[in-house]
Amino acid sequence: MNVFVSFASLVLLPSAAKAEEKAGIISGNDIGAMVLALFAVLAVIVVLASLLKRFNLKFQGASGLKVLSSVSLGPKERLVIVDVGGQKLLLGVTQQRIECLKELPGDINLEGKQEQ
Repeated sequence: MNVFVSFASLVLLPSAAKAEEKAGIISGNDIGAMVLALFAVLAVIVVLASLLKRFNLKFQGASGLKVLSSVSLGPKERLVIVDVGGQKLLLGVTQQRIECLKELPGDINLEGKQEQ
């Protein structure tokens, strides 16, 4: 039995709720209401997901951290340059750990040339 229909029938039509309890049979109206409620919930999920994607809303746990560049060295190994609070770091990332390989100068350009 649909929760929304049951609640509405209890609040709005107490006599209809008593009649449904006596019958004990799920009618076509109840099934239709359940399907309609299911589609309404799915539509809300799709709309919220599209809004999150459109406005680029991401749940960011680490604010102030920005990945500037990443290079794959193998199937599970990467070199990553990150900017943390204005400081650039070269990190080695493997499946088991992340290690800071070098602190880069703040004026370094990602194309390999230093700014002057």
